[in-house]
Amino acid sequence: MVIMKSLIVVTIVLFAVYQAVDGVTCFRRCDNVKCDNENLVCSDSEILVKNGSPCSCCDDCHRKIYEGTPCLPHFWGVPLRAKCVDGLICQHDEKVQMSVCTKKN
Repeated sequence: MVIMKSLIVVTIVLFAVYQAVDGVTCFRRCDNVKCDNENLVCSDSEILVKNGSPCSCCDDCHRKIYEGTPCLPHFWGVPLRAKCVDGLICQHDEKVQMSVCTKKN
């Protein structure tokens, strides 16, 4: 009985890990990807990012991040769907010990 429960737990954990990796990794090449966003229009709170989709194959709208706002270029290898507004870059700030949008030097 204990072995059966352990086997079920291991199977569930392996399945969860597989789903997480499969959702984050881009195995497909962009040659085979059809972008359905040819007439993509972003809202006022978003920025159009060229090749900004999760696998960098299609354009996408990303949430605008303003100066002093925390930003992470990648979270566990997954690109953040947000971008610093024009004139700002996401870089580490020693004062606050995190990455924030700041003016380009």
